[in-house]
Amino acid sequence: MIGCVLGPTGSGKSSFAIATAKAVNGAIISCDSVQIYQGFNIGSGKVTAKEMAGIPHYMLDIVTANEPFTVADYVKALKESIKIVQDSGYFPIIVGGTGLYFKAFAYQYSFKEKAIDEAYRKKLYQLKETNGSAYLHNMLEKVDAYSAKRIHPNHVTRIIGALEAIHLTGKPIWEQENESGGLRDDLIAAALDVNRLALYEQIEKRVDQMIDEGLLQEVEVLLNAGVSEDSAPMKTIGYKEMVLFLKGEMTFAESVLKMKQSTRQYAKRQLTWFRGHSEITWLPYTNNHDKKNSLKWFINEIEKKQQL
Repeated sequence: MIGCVLGPTGSGKSSFAIATAKAVNGAIISCDSVQIYQGFNIGSGKVTAKEMAGIPHYMLDIVTANEPFTVADYVKALKESIKIVQDSGYFPIIVGGTGLYFKAFAYQYSFKEKAIDEAYRKKLYQLKETNGSAYLHNMLEKVDAYSAKRIHPNHVTRIIGALEAIHLTGKPIWEQENESGGLRDDLIAAALDVNRLALYEQIEKRVDQMIDEGLLQEVEVLLNAGVSEDSAPMKTIGYKEMVLFLKGEMTFAESVLKMKQSTRQYAKRQLTWFRGHSEITWLPYTNNHDKKNSLKWFINEIEKKQQL
């Protein structure tokens, strides 16, 4: 069996999962599309060594920011991590809010073994350097309008991944992703249900904490180290607002306000997305009473399944 702790950003998934792991001899595997990147710590809400409390964590810091990393790459790495966890005698607990990552694993998307044409990839990156990311986006629009509509013109790694899929298979990447083997039967999936007002208050505090911990300085270090502002993680909430401030396109106060607004909007989209999946059990998680009872329920569910 595999535990899954899901839900919107700022809902308390990490602490819930760590408490669960302590009770069931578990290890935690991240399901977050930003925490996979090295150096993207504060803005992604990545757990610190102290917060881990001795619990093994996997799927953090596994790729550099300028490298392409697809859903297929994530699922492959996730399966490898689950095997390592289970072979080590731990119970695997997947934790995060990236819905597509969870769905691709839970519904067993069929990703064909991906060939790599290094010469073509190099050519695309050269075109980006010469003509800009908008040029690549126009290339994609001509061969896969659906993907072009979904991918931001500045999201270079995703654009290149979509172009590579067409080049190598003749099929758009979304067609390959939608081939499903059906829902897995070994999941205990729960999402944390925090009152909307309380969630937004937690998000406000979380953003303020990220600023206090040095998010701006983290972005400066990454950019100075050669991370492109067009890289996938640098286009995510928190990082993109800091980049706009550094470029003089926003005041610092405006960038922080925009970060809070974008995070609330993202949390709302996450809630809508996860509520559309009946395999997920929603656990009340607003007050201390809720938290205690929901944690107890989840631990009991895992222990019952472990005894079967």
